[in-house]
Amino acid sequence: MSEATATDDLGLLTTDAMRARRHPRALLGLWAWETALAALVGLPLASLARDAFGADPRGDGALWSPGGRELLSFATRELHGLNAIAIAAVAVLLAGAVAGLVPMAATMTAIAYATRDRKAAGVIRCVGEGLRQFPAMVLLLVIASISQGILVAVGLAAGSIVEAWMHSGMGEARAQQIEGLLLLVFVAAVGAIGVAHDLARAAVVRFKVSGGRGLMLGARTFRLAPVALSWSWAWRSLASLAPIVAAAWAAERLGGRGGIALGALLILHQAVVLARVGLRTSWLARALRAVDTSLRRVA
Repeated sequence: MSEATATDDLGLLTTDAMRARRHPRALLGLWAWETALAALVGLPLASLARDAFGADPRGDGALWSPGGRELLSFATRELHGLNAIAIAAVAVLLAGAVAGLVPMAATMTAIAYATRDRKAAGVIRCVGEGLRQFPAMVLLLVIASISQGILVAVGLAAGSIVEAWMHSGMGEARAQQIEGLLLLVFVAAVGAIGVAHDLARAAVVRFKVSGGRGLMLGARTFRLAPVALSWSWAWRSLASLAPIVAAAWAAERLGGRGGIALGALLILHQAVVLARVGLRTSWLARALRAVDTSLRRVA
């Protein structure tokens, strides 16, 4: 694609130039957004634990004592507070999932576009594009969520029916194995919808089209290279689990062992968030390149 394709004062970059690593400020912006959401969810819980264990020299480290007696006592004694925090956390996460469409679209704009003099698009322009594309992104989110929800429900129902039907003739173990294989098929289909959803988002940013048109372009892009695109999404998703496992391993050994350990855990937690944001942004850049390439294949 040529760099001349543009709207307003932004020009489209070449396909190969759409790389997440070239936009560290966009990555830091997404990291800040994720950190703010995590703080809104985690700070009330930390405050509740601090009030409950303020007299303990270990602080809330007592929650991780062997045997879990303190944790069970805390959960029982502070049940009402925990329920309120859980409801608030769900509300924050749902609102964040919708509001987060703006920084996501802004980041994709930063990856795909630059000014006429080859400078970065800038925060104001990118956020403006994110706000303009917000209705299309919401439409795509609703369609994908409903589609995935239907698939999950159908998959669970189909698995249960198949297991009950084959139970008497093949035995419980074999019937459950077949049920598991059937569920894997539906899980793969749910993942495919997720990949096509991100491709549709990329099409909205790349071609500046409506959500419906972006959905068609995203589906066409996925149809042209389903295996390659699914693998590109899958390996990044699997790789994003590695920092979580490493952080959990470290937290188990450092938790409640003084201020230095807590500081190390805080740094480790933020490193995990940044690593996951980087992998996610890398996939979005890959999706942008894919929809851009699909245009040239069809043209």
